[in-house]
Amino acid sequence: MADYSKIGDVGNAMLELLREALVPELLSSPDQIGLCAPEEHGDFAVGVWLYDLKEDQSIQMHDMVNVGQKSQRYPSAYLTLYYMITLYLQSDLKYRAVQEHQIMGKIIQLFRDQAILDRESLAPVEEASGLDIRIRMQDMPIEEKLRIWTTPNTAYKASLFYTAGPVEIKSSRKKAVSRVRDVRYDLQRR
Repeated sequence: MADYSKIGDVGNAMLELLREALVPELLSSPDQIGLCAPEEHGDFAVGVWLYDLKEDQSIQMHDMVNVGQKSQRYPSAYLTLYYMITLYLQSDLKYRAVQEHQIMGKIIQLFRDQAILDRESLAPVEEASGLDIRIRMQDMPIEEKLRIWTTPNTAYKASLFYTAGPVEIKSSRKKAVSRVRDVRYDLQRR
């Protein structure tokens, strides 16, 4: 994985988890789950939208990172990603609400049970170590949810809101360094 693609890689890892959890029990095809904005959901039944990202202020790395013997990399950026998951089922109206509730329950269960992704492979892990990515449900007032919902002339659909982070974006900037090879001490007596 390229370092700059980590945001997309996290989104794809979340999609893969959703596909494994929802297909075939609750949805018929993995193609019904995808990354999309609410106004551009097409024929997706489950849409995952990255609506914001912010630098994680709790992680402040200022030190250069050694890369081999003769170079150092500038510090990484650590981000928190904000996702909205919305259902767009096309089923018969009398069954739709029940199906949506079942799918929402399954998604909540999934991200509670598999809330930690390995920072390198993005595979679920049981226990977090270091800077592994944590998926957390957000507690938001309805006013904030309505503000995020950007589809004009469309009623708000109940959605799930999650964060994923910290997501590391490594710097591509490096600088050459030379190591200390010789040390001289000149001691003077007073």
